[in-house]
Amino acid sequence: MIPIVDREQARKVDELAVEEFGIKIIQMMENAGRHTAKLAKKMLGSMEGKSILVFAGKGNNGGDGVVAARFLHNWGAYVKIIMADIHGRLKDLTKEQILTLKSMNVPVLYPGDVKFDELKADLIVDGLFGYNINGNPLDMYAKLVEFANDSGIPVLSIDVPTGLNPETGKPYTPCMKARKTICLANVKKGCLEGKEYAGEVYVADIGIPPVLYKELGMEVGNIFGDKEIIKV
Repeated sequence: MIPIVDREQARKVDELAVEEFGIKIIQMMENAGRHTAKLAKKMLGSMEGKSILVFAGKGNNGGDGVVAARFLHNWGAYVKIIMADIHGRLKDLTKEQILTLKSMNVPVLYPGDVKFDELKADLIVDGLFGYNINGNPLDMYAKLVEFANDSGIPVLSIDVPTGLNPETGKPYTPCMKARKTICLANVKKGCLEGKEYAGEVYVADIGIPPVLYKELGMEVGNIFGDKEIIKV
C-alpha cells in the first residue's frame, strides 16, 4: 500500500525518521533531490542543451531543489537557481547546498537580482514550499508562481505544488500548475484531490523504513522494491 498522508502525518513521518531511526535530514534531502533530477531528466530526455530553472524557497523543500540542480548540472543541463528569499533567511542545510552550487559556478539569483523578462527554460523545478504551506504564497514566492503559470514552461513540483493545500487539494492564491509532482516518501492527500494543479503524481523513495508507518497505524510494505519512483 502506498502511504497517503495529511500534513500532520507527514510531519510525524519526518520526525520519527530523525528521532527514532537516526536518519539525517541531509540524507533525505540528497535522496529527494536525486529522484527529482531523475524525473526531470525523464521529462526532458537528453540533458544536452537543455535549460532548467530551479525555484527554491528558504526551507528544506528549497534544499531538495538545489540538490536536484546539482545532479542536473552534472548531467549536462544548463541550470539556474532562483531563490525566493535572501541568503540570510535560508535554513542552514539549504545554505550549504547553495554554497556547493556556487563552487560549481552554477548561477544563483536572489530576489533583487531577478529579471523576469530574461528567464527562459525548458523546465521549471518548483522547490518553493513543501507540505508546511498554510496560506497564500507572498512576495517573491507569489511572483515566481505567477511567472511559471504565465510562461507555459512545464513545471515539476517537489512534494506539493506551491500554493496547493496539502490536505484538501484546494488552491491558495496563486497556486502553481505543475505538469508533474514528485511526492517524497508518501503521497500528500492534496496532490490527489487537486490533480488540476499537481498534474501526474509520483512518489519517490527517500529512505523512510516501511516499519515506521506502524506508528501511524498504517501497514506499508516494500513498495519501492522494483522502482524507486512510482507513478500513483
